[in-house]
Amino acid sequence: MGKRYFCDYCDRSFQDNLHNRKKHLNGVQHLRAKRVWYDLFRDAAAILQEEQTKKPCRKFLQTGQCDFGSNCRFSHMTEQDLEKLSAQVQGESSNKAM
Repeated sequence: MGKRYFCDYCDRSFQDNLHNRKKHLNGVQHLRAKRVWYDLFRDAAAILQEEQTKKPCRKFLQTGQCDFGSNCRFSHMTEQDLEKLSAQVQGESSNKAM
């Protein structure tokens, strides 16, 4: 059967050859999964700054769901979420000052 390549970001495997690996690594699903993975480790201050510049997603606010998910260009955070994130950033900055 040959060697298999396992992608940790996508949690899937496929036959390992140059064509398959290149096609997978440039695929939309892989790029999305990779972005979601790295977003888990972002600084709270950077997330807060990015979310404050975005307009709220009307569909998400009305229905609680958005067809675009994490790829939506609008913010899926409520005012309460932004306040919690802001408090977290304040707490982290005060801990660094000590």
